[in-house]
Amino acid sequence: MFSMTYFIQTIKSNAKTCLALTLVPSVFLVIMTNVFTPTTISSLESTLGSGDSMVSNLMGSAGSSLVSFMGSSFYTVIGTLVPMVYSIMVANSLLAQKVDDGSMASLLSTPTKRRQITISSAVYLILSVIAMWVVITLVGIWGADTFQSDALDVDAFIRLNMGACALQLALSGISFAASAIFNTSHNSMAIGAGIPLLSFVVATLKRLSSDLDGLKYFTLQTLFDTTKLIEGKDYWGNIWILLAIAAVLYILGIVWFDKKDLPL
Repeated sequence: MFSMTYFIQTIKSNAKTCLALTLVPSVFLVIMTNVFTPTTISSLESTLGSGDSMVSNLMGSAGSSLVSFMGSSFYTVIGTLVPMVYSIMVANSLLAQKVDDGSMASLLSTPTKRRQITISSAVYLILSVIAMWVVITLVGIWGADTFQSDALDVDAFIRLNMGACALQLALSGISFAASAIFNTSHNSMAIGAGIPLLSFVVATLKRLSSDLDGLKYFTLQTLFDTTKLIEGKDYWGNIWILLAIAAVLYILGIVWFDKKDLPL
């Protein structure tokens, strides 16, 4: 049920997008490891703690270590938003866009079957998200070793990236399922982009005030607990939940697309 030919074709057609949106967070991490030394982090934490600004609420405690600073800054914005944009764009292009522009009809007129298309597409999106985070992890470790030797808790950094990858797999599952369920890019993007972006906005609003703590039940970002990941305590449960959500959504998309009527 897997088509290597179609899988390779999918890699080629999405390579530039994957490379570009992997490069952005990777470069940002290198800049952070170069600029934010322990002294500047402590100074920033002191500045944030002395005021009641929106920036202070959004970032929370910067922490006295490089990995803590990353957890309260990089992983709440760039590390979430950029990979999410990648998943949204690619998931829509894999199925819904092809149905919408008529190219799916041409594709299915070949020996390639629906199930081969959906499984190959799902495998590509999953592996590309994982590859993205492997690259980000390696670049982050290299940047820290180059500019701030021994400043980065590598084990905690790897745990952060494991959690971030699990979160992105769950979010990409939403986009993939939407792309499989709907026959137009408009509807696919409305759900496949709308829900992940809403989850991001809700998580951002939650960080603005403790009075909005109840919003944690309405965002997947709650399962990406940077504090637990950095401390290495009780984090596997959240990761497994995110992976389970991803698995259910990808399977739903594959089964739905296989059974639905297509406007061919």
